[in-house]
Amino acid sequence: MLDLDRLPAPDVLAALPIFPLPNVVFLPNMVLPLNVFEPRYLDLVDHVLDGGMHLGVPLLRPDPSLLEPSDLSLPVHDPGDERPAIEAVLGIGRLIAHQRLPDGRRFIRLEGLGRVRVKEELAQAEGGFRRVAVEALPEQLPGDTHALEVLKAQVERMAETFDEDDRQMILTVLEMEDPRVTIYAIASLVPSVEIMRAARRRRSLGGAMPHLRLQQRCLSAADADLRVGLLSERAQSLIDVLGESGSFPLLN
Repeated sequence: MLDLDRLPAPDVLAALPIFPLPNVVFLPNMVLPLNVFEPRYLDLVDHVLDGGMHLGVPLLRPDPSLLEPSDLSLPVHDPGDERPAIEAVLGIGRLIAHQRLPDGRRFIRLEGLGRVRVKEELAQAEGGFRRVAVEALPEQLPGDTHALEVLKAQVERMAETFDEDDRQMILTVLEMEDPRVTIYAIASLVPSVEIMRAARRRRSLGGAMPHLRLQQRCLSAADADLRVGLLSERAQSLIDVLGESGSFPLLN
């Protein structure tokens, strides 16, 4: 957990309800809005409201043919299990807002507390939602402060391709006091450049959604230094491409 004082109770970790998604990596410190309408997930929300307020959000795994070799080591999915495979490392959050809508839907917000690793998947709850037994993962400070400063400089360089409002938002992220939060915020920002470039060039990002794979690799990384290395490598690659395409503003 980012803050050990907010570590969920053991009984919550022993049977954590999960809300798998195909297009979101739930990073620590992220605030995630969810529009809930399926009956099983409406039951899940009631369960969370009654028992601890905690919820896990794993990324659904794409087809193995769309993954890189480094992705195939996590996790091994039982082919006899008809439930869609999920990533072994996922974000855990606490419910911070809940609204009942007139049509029966619920609108909720989750605050990302940290990461957990799945130990085993449990039988489905009576309402039909999935539950997993998990262990909390540590969130240590980065040891290589120079590498982090290099990454921040790379992000600042990429920010030059954004408009003024977005550029100021990025600079605010780089000024966060907790370097662990800064790294996860950068894990959200760097793929945004790829998405922006793809939209401008009217090109697809590909079936495996590489920005999600990068975020999941960052979430699964054993420590902050490995996370910084992954992001710095991707950032430099983007800077090279942006430079070749003339995306940076010309100097007077």
